[in-house]
Amino acid sequence: MVTGLQSTPAVRVHAVGGPDALVFADYPLAPIGPADVLVQIDTATVSGWDVKYRAGRLSGNTLPGRGALPLPQQLGREGAGVVIAVGPQVRRSAPGDRVVGVVHPENPYDAETYRGLGNLSSGIDVPGHVGLGSYAKYVVRDERLWIPLPPHVELELAAVTLWSYGTAHRLVHDRLHLHVGATLLVCGATGGMGEATIRLARLSGARVIATTRHAAKADALHELGVEHVIVTDDPRTVVDEVRRWSGTDGVSHAVDYTGDGAQIRLAIDALRLGGVFSPASGTQVPRDAPSPIRVNDFTHKELTMIGIRGARHADALAVLDLLAQDLIRPRIAARFPLAEAAAAHALHESGAAPVGRIVLKP
Repeated sequence: MVTGLQSTPAVRVHAVGGPDALVFADYPLAPIGPADVLVQIDTATVSGWDVKYRAGRLSGNTLPGRGALPLPQQLGREGAGVVIAVGPQVRRSAPGDRVVGVVHPENPYDAETYRGLGNLSSGIDVPGHVGLGSYAKYVVRDERLWIPLPPHVELELAAVTLWSYGTAHRLVHDRLHLHVGATLLVCGATGGMGEATIRLARLSGARVIATTRHAAKADALHELGVEHVIVTDDPRTVVDEVRRWSGTDGVSHAVDYTGDGAQIRLAIDALRLGGVFSPASGTQVPRDAPSPIRVNDFTHKELTMIGIRGARHADALAVLDLLAQDLIRPRIAARFPLAEAAAAHALHESGAAPVGRIVLKP
């Protein structure tokens, strides 16, 4: 057991900027509090959140019930590793336990949690948001912010599951209510959220169609379960093809993970009457662009539009159970040493990354 650690190799961002704003160095490690556990990180991930945070694209985007985004910050909303030391009041964890970090922690005493909306609860310093994230070799965190793993679940796969699959689980099952016979269009399907949504939609019995600008990614999308892939950078050609594939006047559901106005518009146009749309990217690109959604969309099609913000603890447990049953297996696109986090961010932003997640290995 490693004890007495006072510092850790880690990556932090001190000022917003490009990938070179990520600084790898030795940083002070917080002492282990009474309810804390010290975890040696096996895998951290590079998410869209991390990239937006580093680039300053989240500046001024304070979520209700959450603190402002501090700098400097140690990024990493996701991570998994092994417990190597615990505080005296810790009861659920012991050295040697394998754990995954909670990415959407709930405050059990918050009014939103009582309403069944723990993903919207406040009063918690979310790791990689306000608290220090997983871009480090060692992390000290309250034991409630870790979930134990079954022995046969790989740490690397657990690390890339809770954010994307947890959020997608809430979206697919509790917000979109996908079911056998539903048809789903996914715009921005090649990222982690797109992958998770496709797999969970297929498990629910829905048929899936997706768009991509990169022909080289079509085969990977088919492997995920996409029935038909439209390869184009021209949104005007998509709607007719979606209607031909669906055999009706459009799909029953659509999700957009790009934030691009043209993609949002085509998703709405590709919906059949009474369709359901979720603009799930979190931001619109560019942020100050006019909204592509029109008031008459709601009356013309009786459109339903839903929001999504994170996952509840129950969603995290549900997808870990799917992982343990080998019903989902997230794709790993690339692995980088922690010291090469800047290169990992550059690949994520390039659009050239293979379909799947990019991970950091401390």
